Amino acid sequence: MQGPKADIYDKFIDVDVVLPNSGDTKLMAKVVKKVKSDDQNKPDTYNPLKDNSIYEVPFMDGTTEAISANVIAESMITGCDAEGYQYSLFNEISDHRKDGDALNVADGFHVSKNGNKTPKRTTKGWKLLIEWKDRSMD
Repeated sequence: MQGPKADIYDKFIDVDVVLPNSGDTKLMAKVVKKVKSDDQNKPDTYNPLKDNSIYEVPFMDGTTEAISANVIAESMITGCDAEGYQYSLFNEISDHRKDGDALNVADGFHVSKNGNKTPKRTTKGWKLLIEWKDRSMD
C-alpha cells in the first residue's frame, strides 16, 4: 500500500538499531523519519526485502545518513536472539574523559559520624566510549 495511509503507522520510526555507517564500523542509530516511500508490499503482507523506502538515520557519532528499510530490517533481525530479545556483548571501554561535574578525589568519600570513610559510588561527570563485541560503539 502506498500513499498517506501507508505511513500512518511506520514500524521503523523511533527504532534504535545498530547499523553500518559510512566508515568501516557499526554504530547505534535512531530512525527519525521516512525520506522516500517505496514499499512494494501488498496490503495484507509485509516482506522487508520488498520495502525500498529510505529513512533518515542519525548515528551516535553525530553523522546522519539515508538508509533503506530493508537494511534497517536486516540489522534488526540479525541483532536479536531466538526469542526476539536484543542484546549486545561488552568488549571493552575504548576511551574515557571527565567533565567539570566529576568528583574530585577529596570529595569522593562519605565520612560517617565515627570518622569511617566509604567511597561515593557515582559515574557523574564521566563519559565512556564502549566497544561491543559486534564492533559497534556507544
